Amino acid sequence: MKSYLRGDRGFRAMMAELLALYRRQTQDIPRSVSEFLEVQRDTVARIEQLRGAPLAGCDVLEIGPGQTRLFLMAVGLTNRAVGVDMERTPDHLGLAALWRIWRKNGSLRLVKTLGRHALGVDRRTRAELARQLGVRKGQLRSRITEGDAMALPFPDASFDAVVSTSVFEHLEHPDRAAAEVARVLRPGGVAHMITHLYTSHTGAHDTRLFADQHALPPWSHLRAKTRALVQSNSHLNEWRLADYRHVFEDHWPGHSDWLGIEDYPAQSDLDSLRAAGELQGFSDEELRASVLITYWRKPGTTVAN
Repeated sequence: MKSYLRGDRGFRAMMAELLALYRRQTQDIPRSVSEFLEVQRDTVARIEQLRGAPLAGCDVLEIGPGQTRLFLMAVGLTNRAVGVDMERTPDHLGLAALWRIWRKNGSLRLVKTLGRHALGVDRRTRAELARQLGVRKGQLRSRITEGDAMALPFPDASFDAVVSTSVFEHLEHPDRAAAEVARVLRPGGVAHMITHLYTSHTGAHDTRLFADQHALPPWSHLRAKTRALVQSNSHLNEWRLADYRHVFEDHWPGHSDWLGIEDYPAQSDLDSLRAAGELQGFSDEELRASVLITYWRKPGTTVAN
């Protein structure tokens, strides 16, 4: 399995996507880091509540940390944190690293990696992270293991917590990944997963919508009249909300979840489309929700750290 990125839309479309992404990622780095830290602290607080103990001195796994690796760096200040990803993006690029990225994950990933380094996106973001955390930049470290979420390269019962953000929607078999999470968690360990739902307005991963939610008509990818307007940048499994809930309950019995509801499109937009005979096969819940946040404590006694 290669990178989830799609590189089949031509050079012009690819460069337009990159420009939009970098504008969004660099327009207000302090605010972006602040918003990330708010989510990170909420995630840690929820894990600690389920564990019944602080998340400190623990073994923590992040599935799909991406190139910036902010969660790993933040949680790694007080824990033994490791990320697993389909590729290990180097902090310093050399010819060998560039060749490996191109061979393994194609030209789109190579161009994105070069662009991030040239524009200093990760360097500037990590410097801001260190500033807001009140630590030296050299204290922020991350360890990445190359591997597949559907066949994690770790022994059973290796981790006290497993987290993931916007990864499951890209997997061919999310059920296998859910089973792997249960396998590598210790008794009393906690899983915390954020899944971007395909049925949401932004679920097709058209990067124009990440910059401006009004760039396309509501739920364009789900409507026959507007589907041709959509340019997805990712491989997506197109699972529905009910599919995820069924699989998570199979592998994480007794799990809990909640939905992050989008402000736009509004319920009135959905009502108008339904009156016109569209989107009849989808529930209001799955259309209005942007993400599914799932959390689970593996049965058993928490092992003392």
